[in-house]
Parts: sequence; C-alpha cells; structure tokens
Amino acid sequence: MTVEEFRRHKWLPSQWRKELQTNGILSAVLSVLEDAHPSRFPIHTDLQDDISPTKAAVQLGETRGYSKVLNTLRVLAMPWPASADPGAPTYEPPPQPEYANTERP
Repeated sequence: MTVEEFRRHKWLPSQWRKELQTNGILSAVLSVLEDAHPSRFPIHTDLQDDISPTKAAVQLGETRGYSKVLNTLRVLAMPWPASADPGAPTYEPPPQPEYANTERP
C-alpha cells in the first residue's frame, strides 16, 4: 500500500489520527524517535576533525530519510484532498486577461 492509497482509504487516515492523539505508547515511541533524530548528534570526524564528502553524503541521506519517515507518519493522518471535477472540456482557448493600459507613453 502506498502513502496515497492509505490517505485515500475511507477510514484509515481518521483511525491513524485518532491513534496519534490518544495512544500513549505510540506517543512515547514517536517522542523517542524524535529525540534520537540523527541531526541532534554530532558527526564523528577523523583525527584531524575532518569529514569526507562520502561520509557527509551518507550522513545527509540518513538524516533526510529519518525526517521523511517521521513526517510520513504524521502525513498519514491527513486524508487525501478531494479534487474538484473540472467538467467536460470545451476545447475553447483559455480567456486572455485584458490589460487596462497596453500602450506605452
């Protein structure tokens, strides 16, 4: 199941929102995960206090991935926004804006 499928589901987003608000164990787990976020800790460097580009890229990927997971857990509580039906196509060009003063002095 994808995030979109979960959010489009009839009752899953509302049930997840309820769990996030009322489940004490889940709240404690999320709090622990937020406190253990990799961005809260220093990067281990070498003896010259340097960091290689590869290690920096790995650290950035880990931090972004961790953030993405925590954000996705919150986003799952929001239902997918309903899109408005644009109606049947008219095949007419879109209206052009009319400008009050098109002449230059």
